[in-house]
Amino acid sequence: MRLSSGSWKRIAVLLLGVVAFGAVGCSNRTKEAAEFCRVGMQGLAENDLASATECFAKSLELDPNFVPALVGLGEANLRSQKYAEAEAEFSKALAVDVRSLDALKGRGESYLGQKMYDKAVVDFDAVLEIDPTKTTVRGNRGFAYVGLGELDKALDDLNACVEEEPTSPNFYTNRGVLYQKRGDFDAAFADLTKAIELEPSNPIANAIRGKICADAGRWEDALADYNAAIDKDAACFPAYKCRGLYFKNVADWESALADLTRAIEINPNDPEVYFERAGIYRQLKDDAAYQADMAKASELDPNIGKIAE
Repeated sequence: MRLSSGSWKRIAVLLLGVVAFGAVGCSNRTKEAAEFCRVGMQGLAENDLASATECFAKSLELDPNFVPALVGLGEANLRSQKYAEAEAEFSKALAVDVRSLDALKGRGESYLGQKMYDKAVVDFDAVLEIDPTKTTVRGNRGFAYVGLGELDKALDDLNACVEEEPTSPNFYTNRGVLYQKRGDFDAAFADLTKAIELEPSNPIANAIRGKICADAGRWEDALADYNAAIDKDAACFPAYKCRGLYFKNVADWESALADLTRAIEINPNDPEVYFERAGIYRQLKDDAAYQADMAKASELDPNIGKIAE
């Protein structure tokens, strides 16, 4: 495995230790794997995902069944939004240790990222059966229930989370999304406002509250939240996507095109954005661009093509 130049600073001392271990023989490979894994965990703690990934990979070269390194690599992929790769690493860890809570939790989150909500619920159930005190897992299960449309179960989970941890913004955010799906826009707005109060720097909460305002017909409030989200994070994909749709709805084609193009630059794997941008190109009578975006949208989600027919 080739290490990047930035990683050498982090693991220079480690490599000297590995050389010393190597002189002893193969019996120390697990110790070497553990040491690389430790440095990888340090990289995760500092959000240095490239260095962490390299260290976990080196650990697994030495011991392919080292569960902490498999979980660590899965977590690095999860944070990089490489959900399928994360799922694969967590599944390998579970093949070695079926009761690894970290692997079950991580795989459940990777399923969430892939919108495989039924599988996410199975893994979160397994975690909570072993340790019912995992409030974050209960909150994630609640979000999975929202995805499945099982809104009563979702509300039970998220109400319990808010009661147990009333200062956690994520639980208010997830419950707000649930209320939005139930059509209770006032409750949804209140929960997202609480999430923003608890974590003012989080752009996602503004983007979601903007969508809630849009669904309630509060267009000026929606635009203000989308702008606030982008001010907080110039790479906030949901904000560009939602603001692009806002501009499309008011027939501001150039602004809509700019926002949806920016959204695609940030996340090129969302079929809905290509589909919506295709509609703009159609309005602008750019048939070649329309056909290209429709083809890409259909490639990512074959069902989207049926909507256009």
